[in-house]
Amino acid sequence: MAPPLPARIGRYEIEGELGRGMMGVVYQARDPELGRTVALKTVSLAFAVSDADREAFNTRFLEEARIAARLSHPGIVVVHEVGRDAESGTPYIALEHLRGRTLADLAGGGRHLPWRDAARMAAGIARALHHAHAQGIVHRDVKPANIMLLDTGEAKVLDFGVAKAPASQLTGTGQLFGTPAYMSPEQVGGGALDGRSDVFSLGCVLYLALTGRRPFDGDSVPVIFSRVLHATPEPPSRLTPGVPAALDRIVTRATAKDPAARHSDAGALADDLDALLAGEAPRERVLEEDRPGTATVRSAPAPAAPASRRRPALVTLGAAALIMGAWLARPRPTASPADPAAEPQTRAASEAGGGLLRWPGSGEPARLAIEFDHHLKSGTLEVWVDDQLVLEEAIEGRVTRKVLSFRLRKGSVQETLEVAPGPHEIAVQVSWDAHRRSSRIAGVFKPGATRRLEISVARLTRDLTLDWR
Repeated sequence: MAPPLPARIGRYEIEGELGRGMMGVVYQARDPELGRTVALKTVSLAFAVSDADREAFNTRFLEEARIAARLSHPGIVVVHEVGRDAESGTPYIALEHLRGRTLADLAGGGRHLPWRDAARMAAGIARALHHAHAQGIVHRDVKPANIMLLDTGEAKVLDFGVAKAPASQLTGTGQLFGTPAYMSPEQVGGGALDGRSDVFSLGCVLYLALTGRRPFDGDSVPVIFSRVLHATPEPPSRLTPGVPAALDRIVTRATAKDPAARHSDAGALADDLDALLAGEAPRERVLEEDRPGTATVRSAPAPAAPASRRRPALVTLGAAALIMGAWLARPRPTASPADPAAEPQTRAASEAGGGLLRWPGSGEPARLAIEFDHHLKSGTLEVWVDDQLVLEEAIEGRVTRKVLSFRLRKGSVQETLEVAPGPHEIAVQVSWDAHRRSSRIAGVFKPGATRRLEISVARLTRDLTLDWR
């Protein structure tokens, strides 16, 4: 049963619910002062975090939403107001109420747009992103669900100003922030981002709009990350007859692994798409095909971008975008993760890379430090990296204090393991008495660096939580 609607949030009168997700709820609401309908987005985390993390998330939501509120472009949803409800303390952002459907509703699962419609949509979104980049804002979550196609035929970017909390703060329940299939390679690797990261994501969105398929897909986060870093998708024209070769080259360039090989900024991508629709040649560097299914950038340098298109220093909208909890919080399979029958596609991808996904161009290993302080009498701790068992250890807690008839115990496991640099999914299972708890968490490991994973079991609820420290 759906929870009852609040009567009012801030000054807004709630009329209905438009959507609900891991991060909060979007309501249809009426502004009684201005007599208009708005979409009221609220923060209501659907997973457990500490009070300190929750407050930090709320504060970041408000700060970054205020930054985005200064954006003014016909291709960006309008932010009317940012505030916090005085009675409940709930942060909210009041947005213009749009009538239309998201690209996620119209494309995917084999469904695609006519290529001209897809190119026009992408050109409009590229112009909107270019405006944001000029204001020092990188979206970081360009994906089909964040692109609204209005009944008028226009396209708008959504979710500017929704805070993306750092993964180091909010991964305790195994959640991953970010939309892996649309992340740029530099975002997957945890590197510095600029507007060209959004160009890559928009290139992936355009690929989906043209073919009905994502260019980088897989059954697990590590497999998707590996394909983002290394795989070259088929040209759209091979999957959708009628797509012109020139559009193949634009998509290939936008999704280049190296940011320097992409369009110099989102405005340049829009220029190329506009030129294609007008029957003209691309306006920046030209891609030439070396062999079927591949393309490279000519060595001639691109002309310098005009002053209005030079990239300023950019402020990111948080550490990652969309929640991938449906993948990472899923129950463990009944088969052991070491069983070759369990998740065969994931195992095949891992084994092809020598057991673990590799960071390009580095032979220096990374380290995973396991820290597990517990109150259990005895049991077993098991840890998997990309579904390969790497640690199985008996645990035991000694009695430290007696309170009435209760014995308080304390035990500790501290182990450091070498892992290949790159993105990995860590699975942990703790078994004791008649109980068994498991959870997953994802992270990117840099060459030579150590990431500390804190494992804890709640004394009362017996919940297992994982957190990067």
